[in-house]
Amino acid sequence: ADYGVGIYLELAPDAVLSAMVGDCLPEESVEESVVVPSLRREGDEPRALLSAVARLHVAGVRIDFGALFGGAVPPVHLPDLPTYAFQRAHYWLHDTPPAAHQSPVGAPDDTDDARFWAAVEREDLGSVAEALSLADGEGDRAALDAVGGALGVLSDWRRKRGEKSAADRLRYQVTWKPLPGAASGVPTGTWLVVLPYGCRDEEYAAQVAPALNRQGLRTTTLRLDGADSADRAALAEALRGALADHEDIGGVLSLLALDQRIRPGSATLTEGATATLALVQALGDLGSGHRLYCATTGAVSVGAADRLSAPEQAAVWGLGLAVALEQPDRWGALVDLPDAFDDRAARTLLGALADPGDEDQLAIRATGAFVRRMRSHPLPTAVAKPEWRPRGTVLVTGGTEGLGRHAARWLAGAGAEHLVLTVGTDPGAPDPEEPDVVALRGELSGQGAKVTVCPVDLTDRDAVERLLTGPAAYPELTGVVHTADLARIAQTDATGADELARTLAAKVDGLLHLDTLLADRELDLFVVFSSVASVWGGGGQGLIGAANAQLDALIERRRARGPAATSVAWGVIDGFGVAADATAQEQLRRRGVLPMAPEAAMAALTHAVRHDDTLVAVADIDWAAFVPAFTSLRPSPLIGDLPGVQEIVDSLRPDEATDESASEFLRELAAGSDAERERALMKVVRENAAIALGHSGVEAVKPQRAFQELGFDSLAAVNLRNTLGAALGTRLPATLVFDYPTPIALVEYLRTELLGDRGDDEVTEADEEEIRRVLASVPFSRFREAGVLAALRSLARTDATAGNGSRPSADEELDLIDGMDIAGLVQRAFDGTQL
Repeated sequence: ADYGVGIYLELAPDAVLSAMVGDCLPEESVEESVVVPSLRREGDEPRALLSAVARLHVAGVRIDFGALFGGAVPPVHLPDLPTYAFQRAHYWLHDTPPAAHQSPVGAPDDTDDARFWAAVEREDLGSVAEALSLADGEGDRAALDAVGGALGVLSDWRRKRGEKSAADRLRYQVTWKPLPGAASGVPTGTWLVVLPYGCRDEEYAAQVAPALNRQGLRTTTLRLDGADSADRAALAEALRGALADHEDIGGVLSLLALDQRIRPGSATLTEGATATLALVQALGDLGSGHRLYCATTGAVSVGAADRLSAPEQAAVWGLGLAVALEQPDRWGALVDLPDAFDDRAARTLLGALADPGDEDQLAIRATGAFVRRMRSHPLPTAVAKPEWRPRGTVLVTGGTEGLGRHAARWLAGAGAEHLVLTVGTDPGAPDPEEPDVVALRGELSGQGAKVTVCPVDLTDRDAVERLLTGPAAYPELTGVVHTADLARIAQTDATGADELARTLAAKVDGLLHLDTLLADRELDLFVVFSSVASVWGGGGQGLIGAANAQLDALIERRRARGPAATSVAWGVIDGFGVAADATAQEQLRRRGVLPMAPEAAMAALTHAVRHDDTLVAVADIDWAAFVPAFTSLRPSPLIGDLPGVQEIVDSLRPDEATDESASEFLRELAAGSDAERERALMKVVRENAAIALGHSGVEAVKPQRAFQELGFDSLAAVNLRNTLGAALGTRLPATLVFDYPTPIALVEYLRTELLGDRGDDEVTEADEEEIRRVLASVPFSRFREAGVLAALRSLARTDATAGNGSRPSADEELDLIDGMDIAGLVQRAFDGTQL
């Protein structure tokens, strides 16, 4: 590095030295260096070698491709790219002419700036003098001497500024601010308040509904029944009865999270968290469209003076972030209530619920309502621990696999004397004598660290205590890096309480035991690895979000007591988890989630420790690509305060010209013949499908070919839903391409949806008899629950009183309903009735 080397090629049968290069380089040159192993121990050797050559070529190394391919470029033995008749799309990159110079007259060119600062970074006095138009003459000698004397200082300033800029771009933090425009009011309808079977503070839970009633809200309560609290089917039946008694349900407020009784067999999972999961699932099973609002108390802190007293309840926040994205039409909000729920708190809560706007993460406090926000978290000027170096013994849980390996290398490279790396004791855990573990141990020993690998069940408090008093005791334990994890991707609807328990056990139980057993120990370092799933959530990440939200809350509570405590919520890191697969990486990039190099992650970890962060998220996000996908199903005020995000959101809103264009299209559609309608809808579907897939034309979108066969993933489906909805001026379901899997099926749906055109479909006598039979089998409580029974009876009264003006009895009403024509019955019952 001292000689300007920035590209390193390892010629060896495996990537042993490549992993060590980053730890040997000066910190300032790690991100800019390219390290390429030529071969891997496992895998196709020719492919690995060609991949290495490709990486070198991309990094700017001149490759003699003629020698590589035997003298012919492209090699004669390689076939041409496939072509098809009448498809002449060109796949080769074209040279793009440089953009015209746009700087004002006399302003410096960006290229000149770049050349100047590159010369400064190299401390190349001759190039700097040339850029400053200083000749090597007597008249400029003093100026040259002055520049030469300052060149080293300038170079160092430039380097540090670049490092800070790169670090700042990855750092984010969660904060809270007063709810803008908070108003008073009372939500409409009757609200179902779901109470836990039992909790440590039953008096608190019992006083919420009465306090809301005193402020004018109509409520009805459902208290769970003992062992059935987390039983999905039993809870669904209880909800069915509670909802059927009221036709004007305005929302469901859950207080289940307040039940902090620890579930048997776990150290951290509460009965309230499992009951909340069951409630989300049960409401979905019922097909209820009522929005769910989950309340906690003491699960979050809105400021330094606000105590986080219930980290166990934070799991519900992590779970809720995922549900909001998976079930946007049924999700209301997460609300953290104050320690004392009095009439003032009730008024504040009702005002927030009556007119929440798009806010779905709130905290009610004595001073008002607060909303959760993300913000950039640049490095401060002052460094809390500028000379920090690990000393003594440092414990790294999960230190032999995943990101834990990099943490161990990071510590060894920083000078740790003794590293204790834990592995699990379950059958799938690494064996301490596995070749990979032995190689890692040798690598770390080569850096001067003593290494001990210990199998430990972190969910067992006694086992953790034996570890701390045994292998990790000498020399003195000075630091902990908790990386142990169990990443489980699953939709909330398909998740069970046992899966939630296993995920929390792998991640949170160990942290709780370490925090408790080391409560009185003064440590230099106490770091946990969290996930951005606990910051902004993600579809399929309810388990991960729940575990890491509780992890973050425990760290926040620990820091409030005074000891060292840092949680780093990682984004996607290259080579780990979903980013280990090239196809998944490409999908992530399309969504604006850019994988970080492990070296960049470790540099960010150094900054977090030296600046003594409590909670920091580290992620590389392309917000221009991330925001449209993330907000397509549901607005997200959480990210709205980040620089540039609101402008992106505003640009996604259809303008008046778009609305007028859509209206004109619909008018032309209504005026056309059946064949013209078919052609127009097929054209707009194929055009927008091509846009979603990134095609330049519609040729690749065949009317009868399934969208999934065309290459649609969830992001492309969302993009099609958005662009097609804007083109047609209507809101389309998020599951559009899955419900209507081909362009032809989608066109048929749109024709019916936009024009009410049922084509040649008619209700035959057999169909009518079948529908009548099905309706007869449905209990009237189900009609009442869906809000249809009153409409049917009203229609029956209208038909009955048309002749004699008298009101029929209940039996006569039912006879009248039974006598109606089935098509007219269904149509008239549902007209104007929103389900």
